[in-house]
Amino acid sequence: MTQDETEPVRGTRQKDILTTLQTAGKVDVNELAERFGVSGMTIRRDLAELDEAGLLQRVHGGAVPRRAPAYHSRYSSMAPEKSRIARAVAGLVDDGAAVGIDTGTTCAAIAAELAHRDDLTVITNSLHAAFELRDTGSRVLVLGGVMTPELSLISPSAAQERPHVHLDVLILGCGGLSVDRGVTYFDPGEVEVRRTLCDLADRVVVAADHTKFDRKKAMKLGDLSVADVLVTDQAPPRHLRERFRAGGTRIVIAPE
Repeated sequence: MTQDETEPVRGTRQKDILTTLQTAGKVDVNELAERFGVSGMTIRRDLAELDEAGLLQRVHGGAVPRRAPAYHSRYSSMAPEKSRIARAVAGLVDDGAAVGIDTGTTCAAIAAELAHRDDLTVITNSLHAAFELRDTGSRVLVLGGVMTPELSLISPSAAQERPHVHLDVLILGCGGLSVDRGVTYFDPGEVEVRRTLCDLADRVVVAADHTKFDRKKAMKLGDLSVADVLVTDQAPPRHLRERFRAGGTRIVIAPE
């Protein structure tokens, strides 16, 4: 990032790069540099960051799409920790609540835990979460949109077309938690859905295991203070813990 370039400018450019990549199937450094009016070195740094975040694969002269690791492989990773977190999150959901559930494997585990309830209204854009709730007595509403390879549904106009719902609590997963970049994710379309749902929620609960601490992904949802509650399996490092508390976030360590 150049000295006079702000992080929002860089983030917007990287989001546009990913959108172009999804449409074209490949991006070229020189073409991107000309399009955005920046140097080839700046574009190469953007592609390096997006590659590190697992959002694309750099190749000579540009980049191509990279698929995320298989969902079922990620679901089985850290399974005991996710189960603990899911139980702790479920304990925070009040009777009769309207609950938003994010995409991702941790949130699918939370959906499975909430499937034992029959008093909730659940709103989600994750087909994985909806499937976990298939036998529940609760009401389940699935947001529409275009299906991604991760079986989430996203709409290009999600930010403009707000769902006519009110959420008592929104449960979010994440790709990374860091002091300087906040709560971050992989996919730009899914982040827009999350922003919309955050605006509709009275309380936001972020569910993340300890492997997400000090990790940074390309798409920023907001500062750490976006979370009213963090539910995790281990105490965060001191610098993260202090920033969470400074922002008013309550930290819950899921019991064994």
